[in-house]
Amino acid sequence: MLFRRLSIFVLIIVSLFGAWGCHEGGEEGLPPIVALSGGKVFPVKLGESCTVSPSFEHLTDQAVIRWLVNGETVGTGETFTFTPDAPGVYYITVEVTTEWGRDFLEIRFDVYDDTPPPEPPMPPVDSVDITFERSEYHVALGRAIRLLPFGIDTTKDCTFCWNLDGTTVQQGPDPLYRFEAVQQGSHTVGFRMFVDGQAVAEHTLTVLVCPPEGTYHRSAAAGSAPNCNRVFDFTPAPGQFINENYTATTMEEACAYAFARMQDGNYVSLGGFGGSLVVGFDHSVACSGGYDFAVRNSVYTNYSEPGIVWVMQDEDGNGLPDDTWYELKGSEYGLDCTLQDYAVTYYRPEAPGRPVAWTDNRGGSGSIDYLSAYHRQDYYYPAWIGPDSYTLRGTRLEARNYDASGSGVLWINPDYGWGYADNFSPIDMLPDEATGITAGCNHFRIADAVTFDGKPASLQYIDFVKVQTGLNAKSGWLGELSTEVMDVIDYNLVK
Repeated sequence: MLFRRLSIFVLIIVSLFGAWGCHEGGEEGLPPIVALSGGKVFPVKLGESCTVSPSFEHLTDQAVIRWLVNGETVGTGETFTFTPDAPGVYYITVEVTTEWGRDFLEIRFDVYDDTPPPEPPMPPVDSVDITFERSEYHVALGRAIRLLPFGIDTTKDCTFCWNLDGTTVQQGPDPLYRFEAVQQGSHTVGFRMFVDGQAVAEHTLTVLVCPPEGTYHRSAAAGSAPNCNRVFDFTPAPGQFINENYTATTMEEACAYAFARMQDGNYVSLGGFGGSLVVGFDHSVACSGGYDFAVRNSVYTNYSEPGIVWVMQDEDGNGLPDDTWYELKGSEYGLDCTLQDYAVTYYRPEAPGRPVAWTDNRGGSGSIDYLSAYHRQDYYYPAWIGPDSYTLRGTRLEARNYDASGSGVLWINPDYGWGYADNFSPIDMLPDEATGITAGCNHFRIADAVTFDGKPASLQYIDFVKVQTGLNAKSGWLGELSTEVMDVIDYNLVK
């Protein structure tokens, strides 16, 4: 991390003296990108026209944009107007080429005469892409969790039906079901979604109600270590440090890599938005009412990359982080600009040396840039992620980064108030050098944990900590904003 920061300052100094040769209007070494949000199929009535305007990134003065039909150029420029002369299906390709590479996008136009193409028929049960966070949930007796489907088309008139152990318990327009853990044991929860009276999705979930809080508490002993002793999960978003100088093809190998990095005093990059690291301790971390644990990093003022922090109790006593996550409320919690349940889907590039495209659940799209000048591993997409796409969900903070130079040279990532990892906070970065913890630590209170509806969780202790990148942004040639973690420490044992 220090090498990265020093490299940043060296490049800034060099650029200010005119030695940094950037092309105006584009970023040196980055291939162009063309994207089109909202779909790539357009219905067009015969006799009318349709204009499309894709978005372009990393254009340079030498950029050439062509619109092609069967390999022949039919237009140039960043917009194209299609005027058909006969009904049918037409495919047009937009191609962008610069001195740094080439990208293209195929667009389809469905031309009709009098009647537009019919809408697709209502899909049968289970064909609608509705997902849940998991299929099995664990919760301590006396607590409550939410069961919420994701991927609902909010433009349709939907009805949601929930049943608990065979009995209907909720039916109506609200997709969220609040499960009250009032009876210990395993429960079956059924979900069905209806559109215009027809079932279009159906799921069966299991909820295990565990013994009351405290049943599996592990008190710290004289030999307990303050540092986390295991990485349980390392699921980063794509990023410039992912797959760099290490080979991991399974989650176990990825976790071993991350833990070894932290033991050696090095940072672990979580990549872009949603990337996360889950750690545990050899004991339960107690809630003291004050600061209870710390996350170490090497953050600098005006270059914060805040990570959301989550905590979990081992409610079922199996030693694994498969129970209920509680978010720690920070200074940005509850603001209109802070998004809950924000989700980004990342797509595996088709070839080495390419950016990683993404879309989100708010209609946005973009890419994790491939920074060939600094990080040349073939792929920034995690090698141990099997599918060609994966979705990360969490809390997204408002991005505040900006170019202070006006020429793309000096990027500033402002600091946030408090409650986030890898954040140069004036409040929770305490002068703790006397205790052996460096000043690069953000400190956290278990008392700040909240339930899904924003109420105090009132946890007596926790067993697991998750740190997750909380921004979806990039700063020019510096690349994506990515939270980095060097250690997680039980502050109660060292303060």
